[in-house]
Amino acid sequence: MMKILFKKKYKGYDIFYFDEKYLEVGKKIIEKDYLIEKILKDTKRNFVSIVKILNRSYVFKEPRNEVIIPQRKIMTLFKKGECVTTLINLNFLRNYYGLTNFVNPYLAIVKRKHGMICYSCLIMENINGKEDRRYLDKIIMLMKNIHKLGFYHGDFNPGNFLIEKDKIRIIDTQGKRMKFFKYRAHYDMLTMKMDSYKNMIYPYKKDIMYYFVLLVKKIKKLKIIEKIKSAKKNLRERGWKI
Repeated sequence: MMKILFKKKYKGYDIFYFDEKYLEVGKKIIEKDYLIEKILKDTKRNFVSIVKILNRSYVFKEPRNEVIIPQRKIMTLFKKGECVTTLINLNFLRNYYGLTNFVNPYLAIVKRKHGMICYSCLIMENINGKEDRRYLDKIIMLMKNIHKLGFYHGDFNPGNFLIEKDKIRIIDTQGKRMKFFKYRAHYDMLTMKMDSYKNMIYPYKKDIMYYFVLLVKKIKKLKIIEKIKSAKKNLRERGWKI
């Protein structure tokens, strides 16, 4: 059963949560009253760390792309933003479908200026999982079941499917619905096969959409395209808003 999403304004920020006990955690984040235990990632595009708040550790994620890239920032006029979308979608997948494989997001914080997001963060469950390639076939079956429900991952690789106490835990996804036939399902599976698991037995029929996605993936791997992507990434790391 789906819980009610609450929204609370605090010092110019909006705190979104399903469980009342996480409101205080959100306030501590806004007040910067927390301890950073470990920085997992710190780039112009993302900041991810493990933080301790009220004697409990959480994963803190600050997606910066929708703030620094103009076209993405403008789109936040019409969207909830990555953090709130992830909070809603993963709670739905966990509570409605019982897919507790997905990491548990507890709350999202958003600040807007002129209607556009100028800051956002997501506070999630801190898991103790590790990558284990022995589970690859089970991971593929789990992803196939998620596709059947109409959802996709978006970055299907072993590093986002960690093993914790013999259970597959899924991280780094917004849990979005598929909209365009089986495009996203094929994209997930081809990403795994082409980038991480060459000997993978492809689980879907190789239809027209399969070959279309395969073409898209191969175009993206062309040297000229990779050079452009690398150049854009370097410029973003230097502060360019592109």
